Amino acid sequence: MRLRWKRVRSSILVLPVFCMLTAGWSDRPAAQTDGLRMEPSGLVSFPTRDVGGLHDLYNGERRYNARALGEFVLPADMDDTGPVPAMVILHGSGGEWGGRGSRHAAFLAGHGIATLVVDSFEARGLGPDTAYLERLREANMPDQIADAFAALDALGADPRIDAERIGVMGYSMGGISAFLATYEEVAEAAGLTPNRFALHVPFYAPCFVSLADTRTTGAPVVALWGASDESTDPEACDRQVRDLADGGSAVATHWLDGAAHGWNMTAPMRFVPSAPRGSPCDFVVNAAGEAVESITGRSERGDAAFIDVLAACADRGYTMGRHDAADRVANEILLEAIAEHLQ
Repeated sequence: MRLRWKRVRSSILVLPVFCMLTAGWSDRPAAQTDGLRMEPSGLVSFPTRDVGGLHDLYNGERRYNARALGEFVLPADMDDTGPVPAMVILHGSGGEWGGRGSRHAAFLAGHGIATLVVDSFEARGLGPDTAYLERLREANMPDQIADAFAALDALGADPRIDAERIGVMGYSMGGISAFLATYEEVAEAAGLTPNRFALHVPFYAPCFVSLADTRTTGAPVVALWGASDESTDPEACDRQVRDLADGGSAVATHWLDGAAHGWNMTAPMRFVPSAPRGSPCDFVVNAAGEAVESITGRSERGDAAFIDVLAACADRGYTMGRHDAADRVANEILLEAIAEHLQ
C-alpha cells in the first residue's frame, strides 16, 4: 500500500495505545551525575521526582527526591558551531527494552541532534519480568512527565546543549506524556524550574487523557498516528488537537496510511486480541490533579487507581508492529519538525 502523509495546522487525526515489547536494557551501571558531561554518549543518572500519580504530581513535595535513568547521546561530529538542539525520548508502556529510543537516538545523532532516552521503569526497579499491568500500577504517565521535565533541566544545564532548543517525543504511553507536557498546568505541576519544551512530537499516542484547563505552553505539537491502528479514536484525537490549538499551540497532524500501532518496532505487524487499549476511556484532569473518567464516573489520584479505572473502561485488541515505509516517513516528519522548530 502506498504511504501518504499530510501536514495540517490545527487539524485532526488518530489515536493508539500501550505497546508491549521485550529485549534488554543495558545492565551497565549509569554514571551518577547531576549534569550530563559524558563523551560522546552513555548511561546517566540524574535527579527527578518520584510521584505516586497525577494528584501527587500536582500537590506533592516539589523537590528532587529520586534518580532517573537514561541514555545520553551526542552527535559524534560536534564542531565549533555552538550548542546543539536535543530531544528527550519517552518509552511506551512496554518499556525501552525493545530499543525504540536507542534507535531514534542514533538516527538523530547522525543529523546533529542530541538525545536523552529516559527509562522511567528501570529507575523505579521495574523490569521486563514485572507483569505488564502491575508495572503500570507502579509507574505510568505522571512518573514519565516528572522524568521528562527533570531531563529537560539536566540537558539545559549542559553547555553543549542549547537550552532553548529542547523538544520531547514519545511512543504510545510516552506519546501521551509528550502531549500532556504541552499543557501549562501540567508543566507548572511537573517542572521545578520555568523551563519548557520547545517542541512536542507524540508517536501513535492515545487520546484518552485531556485537561479541563486547555492553556498550553505555546510550544508547537507535531503528532503522528497510524491509519490502520484499531486502538485509535479519531474523534477523541480531533478534540485533543482542538483543545491544544485553542490553548495556544500550533498543531500539525499526520495520518500514515498502512501503519498500525508501533510502526518503529522490530516485531512484524499483527493483530493482538488481548492487548488492552485506552479507548473508549475518557479521562479529564481537573485543577486538583484528579482524573475523572466519564464512562465509569470514577476518579483517580494515584498510578494504581488510574490503571484500575483504565482496565474497567478499556476495550481490547489492536494491530501493532513494524511498517518500514511508515518508519521512514515518520522520521522525515520528525526531522522536518526539528528543523522548523529547533534549528
